[in-house]
Amino acid sequence: MGKTDIVKQTLMRISEVAKAAGVSLPTIHYYTREGLLSPLLKTAPNMAYYSPDCVEDIRLIKELQSEKFLPLSVIKIILQARRDGQDIEHLGEMRTLLDDVFQPVVTGEPNPLTAGELLNASGLSAPELKGLQSMGLLVPRKTAKGDVYDDIDLRVAGIIKELAGFGLELNDLGIYSRYIEVIRNEADEIHNKIHHMRGMDKVPVARLFSTLNSLKAYLATKVYRQALEMHQQDMDKKES
Repeated sequence: MGKTDIVKQTLMRISEVAKAAGVSLPTIHYYTREGLLSPLLKTAPNMAYYSPDCVEDIRLIKELQSEKFLPLSVIKIILQARRDGQDIEHLGEMRTLLDDVFQPVVTGEPNPLTAGELLNASGLSAPELKGLQSMGLLVPRKTAKGDVYDDIDLRVAGIIKELAGFGLELNDLGIYSRYIEVIRNEADEIHNKIHHMRGMDKVPVARLFSTLNSLKAYLATKVYRQALEMHQQDMDKKES
């Protein structure tokens, strides 16, 4: 018996993984394309063997998707941390942090919303929704039943509708597309810093991100306070 045959005996075919995890073959193919799963052995273009650990990975992915509504990009971080051997306490802290970040912020609407439901609840028009999506201010989650929106999308849509009442148009909000990119770059950079730190498994992730959020909140408050003072000075000049 060759070495490859011995390895095969300890691995699972994709059909076996699908059956054990209770998911379809396309689901496993999708997770593989997204980098959440990776076959340990490929013997042909359409024949691959997976570690039995993939079954537990798939169950965790489904749990975090259905119960926590976490996007695959975040789930990928959790899976990689576990594969890197981070201890249970650190992983637990990470999941607690993600629970806080992804918890519903609009009470009374915990369920995902279709585009029609979001339009009805927010008062946006279909063209406005399309425009906000193209700007990256509303980002639906892809599902087998189509695009769905979460509580944060609903809250953002409501705020934008309120801003429209102040006279701001969609084009005026283009700056926030750049703001999102800055935040995304910041998150990636901090993640990379933590990943390459000595003793990364000892970093208090929840406290770190809470502290960073506090820093951003104070900096934003300072900037808007200065802007408000300048606005008041301009008003005083007009009245004098």
